[in-house]
Amino acid sequence: MAPRDSPAAKMPRPGSRAGRRAPPIEYWTLALRCPVCHAELNAEVPDSGPPHARETDLRPLFASLDPLPWFIHACPSCRYTAYREGYEGRRMDWDEVESQVPLKVGDRPPPGRFLPDELELDDLRRWLRRGDLVRGVTEGREPFGAERYVLGGRCYEFLRDSDGLGIADYYLRASWCARAGGDPELERACQREAVNRLQGPQDAGRVPESEKVRVLYLIAELSRRSGAFGQAVNAFSQLESMVDVDDAEGALFAHLAKRQLSLAVVKSDINAVIAEDEIGLEREDE
Repeated sequence: MAPRDSPAAKMPRPGSRAGRRAPPIEYWTLALRCPVCHAELNAEVPDSGPPHARETDLRPLFASLDPLPWFIHACPSCRYTAYREGYEGRRMDWDEVESQVPLKVGDRPPPGRFLPDELELDDLRRWLRRGDLVRGVTEGREPFGAERYVLGGRCYEFLRDSDGLGIADYYLRASWCARAGGDPELERACQREAVNRLQGPQDAGRVPESEKVRVLYLIAELSRRSGAFGQAVNAFSQLESMVDVDDAEGALFAHLAKRQLSLAVVKSDINAVIAEDEIGLEREDE
């Protein structure tokens, strides 16, 4: 990594003291090659240190530059979008990312970290030529932040359309980036899309036992944040009978559900932060 004393690094950030000069930010430099069109791209991922807090939809908050928009990469030529593992070339290993953003109770690593095989790539090329990927998102311009996660979600859905939970994760992260970018309309659209993708496996009984509480909590909280208060109240209420409060993750979601239910009842979509002592436990490896 190389230090970068950029203008962005000098700006006050959420969570930092106003007017206090932030230290230079270091970047991971990646040399990637698109497996679809073979275009080469250089990408940089800022090392912003661990998050200091979480919001109630599990979005991590950083004292300096938010690195999440840089964790996913869009090909400048064909717009194929994926995590670094979906590209050829120098790919940052997940343990390097995890050292930057350690997983806490309730967190999951992002899905779709794989390089498509040749048969999948042939189908991808035909699909990309039709223009379906960028339609309504970033036609004619470079995608960034939330837009990249939307494109990544579309690519992942094309490759793994049966993985509703994985697809939902892309839209969840897109909503985080939209909030950070000050685009509430896009944030809500991505939240609704995430709920729709989570609801399918939930209704069909295809959510793994270990994920049931987390999925229902996200359905509830994202519904509340996007204005579907009745759905949020129902989902938060269901959680009470599901959680194992002796489990760290169950205890966290039980506590959050009770707090967020009171907001849903009064039809409040306010953004909220999880106190550090509520999510301070490191996630145990399964």
